[in-house]
Amino acid sequence: MLSLLFVGLQLKQAQQLAVEDRVNYTNERQNAIRELIVSNADIWQKACIGEPLDPASRIIAGKIFDAWTDHMIGEIVLRSDGIRQSTAAQQKIVEEIAAQLWVYPGLIELADSRGEWDSGAVETSSGSPIRPIFDDIENRLEYLKSTGVTPSRDTAWCGRT
Repeated sequence: MLSLLFVGLQLKQAQQLAVEDRVNYTNERQNAIRELIVSNADIWQKACIGEPLDPASRIIAGKIFDAWTDHMIGEIVLRSDGIRQSTAAQQKIVEEIAAQLWVYPGLIELADSRGEWDSGAVETSSGSPIRPIFDDIENRLEYLKSTGVTPSRDTAWCGRT
């Protein structure tokens, strides 16, 4: 009986460590994206507002966009699988992505140029388990377009205005 209790405690500790590792990885990824944006701020700001970019700058902006999108989608997935489960948090992230796309026309151009956000790491085909996330983002974006609501630009990914 005591050995079963010990095994149960070990499993619980292992699960807690796995959660902590995943949260730490997410935080590290977010910091890496911020560093990437800061070190390429001039390119990223031009990309956000839709200014023309030379080919090398377009590659950099595309990689930042891919990293940002993958991170944001990862946050939604993280909140849907029990690690940080929160439907409200998932919806907030969907709204943040849609707001960024609506307010910054350059991000729409980047999304379109990348084949509906398919960076190789994110599969968006109709059978993909994350396809509904992209559908939610697109639906929210359509809502913003149809109502003319302009969300706050103060989301920090494209800079504060």
